[in-house]
Amino acid sequence: MAQVEASVRLKKLRKDSKLTQDQLAKYLNVDQSMITKLENGTRALSVTLIDKICSLFGCSEDYLLGKSSDYIPLNFAFRANSIQTEDLQSIAAVNKIAMNIRYMNEMIGEE
Repeated sequence: MAQVEASVRLKKLRKDSKLTQDQLAKYLNVDQSMITKLENGTRALSVTLIDKICSLFGCSEDYLLGKSSDYIPLNFAFRANSIQTEDLQSIAAVNKIAMNIRYMNEMIGEE
């Protein structure tokens, strides 16, 4: 059941971000056919892929795997005709920082 929810959420996150399967595949350093299999639920996510996906889309592992519905997107706007792998790596790094700050604020009781 978790694999099915993860595949649905992965596809939704990718589409909501207006990324192609090929762009996501290059960022994850996998073949585009792997993204198709992940989104169809015929392949399970590895720990490494889960971490990279969560960083890119600014979501928790629990959200991606369907264990939680809590998700507050961290929105980025780009003014480029095509997003490169390096751009996605930068987004993931910034999202990871933003998620850590959000988590620390929750821990000390700030909103």
